[in-house]
Amino acid sequence: MRQHDEIAPFFIEEDVEAEMIAAGYEFEPPPIACTVRLRDVLGGMSDAELASQPGEIADEERKHRQNKPFSAS
Repeated sequence: MRQHDEIAPFFIEEDVEAEMIAAGYEFEPPPIACTVRLRDVLGGMSDAELASQPGEIADEERKHRQNKPFSAS
């Protein structure tokens, strides 16, 4: 039999989970998968919200907004 390096999901029944918790195991929810690019999220923020965001991508968005020509509507 050949073992694969793939991670396959597995499920623990409630009674087994209860026994594992009683034995000291801690269960945490899985991380949330991202479906939107950070650049798009930052682009949708107000200038005030963006000002509080750290990081290179936020810096690039701030520069982009400074270089954006003013449009009178």
